Amino acid sequence: NVSVSYLNSRGFNQLLTRNINAPIPPATDPNDPTLRPFGTIENIYQYTSEGILRQNQMIVSSNIRAGGKLTLYGFYTLNYVKANTSGGFPSNQYNLDQDYGRTTYDIRHRVFFGGSISGPYGFRLSPFLIATSGVPYNVTVGQDLNGDSLYNDRPSFSGECSQPTDPLCYNKTPAPTDPRVPINYLTGPTQFTLNLRLSKTFGFGREAGPANGPAGATQGGGPGGGGHGHGGGGFGRGPGAGMGAIFGPGTTNRRYNLTLSVNARNVLNYENLASPIGNLNSPNFGRSIDLAKGPFSSSAASRKIELQAAFSF
Repeated sequence: NVSVSYLNSRGFNQLLTRNINAPIPPATDPNDPTLRPFGTIENIYQYTSEGILRQNQMIVSSNIRAGGKLTLYGFYTLNYVKANTSGGFPSNQYNLDQDYGRTTYDIRHRVFFGGSISGPYGFRLSPFLIATSGVPYNVTVGQDLNGDSLYNDRPSFSGECSQPTDPLCYNKTPAPTDPRVPINYLTGPTQFTLNLRLSKTFGFGREAGPANGPAGATQGGGPGGGGHGHGGGGFGRGPGAGMGAIFGPGTTNRRYNLTLSVNARNVLNYENLASPIGNLNSPNFGRSIDLAKGPFSSSAASRKIELQAAFSF
């Protein structure tokens, strides 16, 4: 079962904030009130809805079911996003087009894969894989070049450059009319994680009662009304319960169920680095100094293994 979708999104009147009393280009002196529209040296920040966004996505998804033994599903996304509101404040208060370009969520490729595999002796293996392209990040000079009180100004190029993360590729003191490096010009490292969960459920106690009555409602002769169902009120509820059925505790035909599991996050110990530093004034420019968060790793470790027990009745 495979499906392909195409999404074209347009955003108008996107929110951003501007300093409407910034020095008028090419002036850059913030201490000269005559260079500002309101004739004072104060900064006036105003919310405005002048932003635009354009996004194109192609999504390919698939799922496979082979009885109750195997369930696999996944999707791939090809993504392109451009906008002029990345960062919230423009770098040029009088020209929003200067900031039109890639956004931080212009992640080109995303892959997701998950599933559940029933093995011998009641064991169940649940893989969970996520892989993405790098996140775009901005190159800034770390200074307020145009007097608007915001430190998001970008450099210009200093000449031909074979390694974009080399600081010598950039001119940190561009003239007001020099073309600037495109916004979010660089791309961070790719992200990848493979999580695995191995679980087994032990059932004990009397058999579960009918689906329409409490367990053990019939004590003596003859079956209870409707006969025995296939378990009522358990966590898993069969393969059609979605994520809960795949990653939640399992069930048996017994009244009580104990599920023991081992959960390995980033089992291959892949080093997922956060977005690099984009400030040219930093000695760590172009380097990642932290681990990526979210589903890939934590601030403390790349790989994490947990033991879990769940009791249901």
